[in-house]
Amino acid sequence: MRTASLALALLLLLLPLPVRAQENATALPETRLEPLVVTARGFGAAASATPGGVGAVEEREMRETAPASVPDAASRIPGVDRSNDSAWGSEMVIRGLGRDAVVFLVDGVRTNTTTDINGRFGMVSPADVERVEVLKGPVSALYGSGSTGGVVNVITKSGEFSDAPRWTGETALGAESNPGGFDLYANAGYSSPNLWIFGAGSKRDHDSYRDGDDDTVHNSQYEDQSGRLALAAAWSRQHQTRFQVQRAEAREVGVPGTGSATLPTNADVTLAHEYRTLAQVRHAFTPAGSILEKSELELGYQKIERNPRIDNFTSGQVDWIKPYADHETLSARWSNLLDLGAHHLNAGVDYWDWYKTGGRDRYTKKSVLLSDKATPDADEVSLGVFAEDDWTLAPDWTLNLGGRVDRVDIASDGSPTAPEDDRSDHSWGGHAGLTWKFAGPWSATGLAATSYRTPNILELYKNITLGGNITEEGDPDLEPEKSTFFELGLHRTGQPLRLGLSAFANIVDDLIDSKKVSDTLYRMANVAKAEIYGAEAEAEWALAPGWALYGNLAYAQGRNVAEGEWLRFVAPLNGLAGVRQDLACGWWWSAETQWAAPQNLHPAGTPASGGWAVLNARTGYSVAAGKTTHEFVLGVKNLLDRAYANYLATARGADLNEPGLDLYGSWAVKF
Repeated sequence: MRTASLALALLLLLLPLPVRAQENATALPETRLEPLVVTARGFGAAASATPGGVGAVEEREMRETAPASVPDAASRIPGVDRSNDSAWGSEMVIRGLGRDAVVFLVDGVRTNTTTDINGRFGMVSPADVERVEVLKGPVSALYGSGSTGGVVNVITKSGEFSDAPRWTGETALGAESNPGGFDLYANAGYSSPNLWIFGAGSKRDHDSYRDGDDDTVHNSQYEDQSGRLALAAAWSRQHQTRFQVQRAEAREVGVPGTGSATLPTNADVTLAHEYRTLAQVRHAFTPAGSILEKSELELGYQKIERNPRIDNFTSGQVDWIKPYADHETLSARWSNLLDLGAHHLNAGVDYWDWYKTGGRDRYTKKSVLLSDKATPDADEVSLGVFAEDDWTLAPDWTLNLGGRVDRVDIASDGSPTAPEDDRSDHSWGGHAGLTWKFAGPWSATGLAATSYRTPNILELYKNITLGGNITEEGDPDLEPEKSTFFELGLHRTGQPLRLGLSAFANIVDDLIDSKKVSDTLYRMANVAKAEIYGAEAEAEWALAPGWALYGNLAYAQGRNVAEGEWLRFVAPLNGLAGVRQDLACGWWWSAETQWAAPQNLHPAGTPASGGWAVLNARTGYSVAAGKTTHEFVLGVKNLLDRAYANYLATARGADLNEPGLDLYGSWAVKF
């Protein structure tokens, strides 16, 4: 039996190693430190001192768990879930809101593109990521329209200034059994007191995966590669400039599943090519002896080129369809950190311009080429002014106040299905949060916030036909979403126990969602009012030197109050729990379970889902050899080869099982 033999073999491989090593080792009393989050305020702040839900996944955790994508890694944070499009390109749902309600940043640069199928989070290789930071809800005034669900900031690896010139580098090789394939990654850097240069590249190639029933999930393969160059110069003690360029390419990325509102019943959908190009320059001025701690100007350009292919039709007169679109975003941000005694203020201006162009080619079985522009070219421009103030009321009390005002202008060139159109929205948002350090390592936080989300150019004007005679249309008359948000939190930091508890409510007026008009037509529409409530918990306990127990739990429920119907993309009760041991000799091991309860709170037309639980295990070894450090990781996902489905896959209409038993390993050399 495949499951039993592989699982037993891996258990025998994983467990004896640290046990034998322990005979000549002294355990290390180390647990994971509380994350410092930069994305929420523009400067580093402890998660326990940041009112509102925040979370982070560090490089070490990603290296040990071998995620296929950024959402895979971030889904370890309570309240963050994957909405499956494919192994490569899952979307992210934060506390029941996802896709266009989540702002995606790469090194702080806003990424605007379609969120209907794939394409956003898959364009960054996890091997090149230093940290993923997640804001759960409208907890910051630094980000404008689109952040009602939250913000995800992917921070890539980089160089740093050093006291003396030195070279650093890393090479990593990984392999995986399900989906079968390999990962390659390398970086190299030079640093000195006034200059650093850093370059990185990655390559991944994986086949379609098998589920727990040993059935191959058709068209779930992916291949990508990326390269990056970054450098920084310190012109003086007051002036530093940083520049970077990134280029990523994905090929033949399959989008599995059929028969949903966004997938045809009789054809395959594949991202034949997708490209991401980013250029960014930052200049920071840090005067000495001034209330101005830092003034930073950041300019960014990001272009997403999407070239999907719809083919292998089993019926109809179409041989293939090739939509194509370019999404270009120019952005600028000027921020200023001021130390005003009791006030720590971040204020500035935020601008971005998203321009989308594209069209569609169709080739019939009679060899006739038809070209059209079902979705018009359009431009969306946002200009906002923001301020965040951390106000120390007393040694144990900090009040955080934030607010912003935005103007969003949208213009459409028109198409056969949508006339020319211009619209402007003026919106504002704000929040007030309080942190109280009431007893040693314990603190309590509270937050009240209001935010907005202007419908974007695709929600307003899109007209997408993917086959199966199914069309999804935008609505130029959509109203902006308006969110009222509340959260209470209780935190404990330090050792031996790190703990976080939170409860939240998000009330969204005019929630934008895709509504079924007929069996062949879906149209974007405003839901009169949606209410989402939930609670989360996470903990890590150093129960003995070198030993740690950890886990988290998340629950939410959401309703379309006007229609008395449950919301589609609210995950069921879910969590993870595990144990880890670290040894002074360099060995470590961990075992954990990830699980979800059944989801019976679903709208009509979306099936319920059963509960599931999987067991994961991994071990690793780190050893120094001369001037190099070698790190080995060996792990297994879904060790018992369970067949199960993620509710958020069925919520989008795709009948997809998750991967079955998966063995993976990696070897990294750092110098």
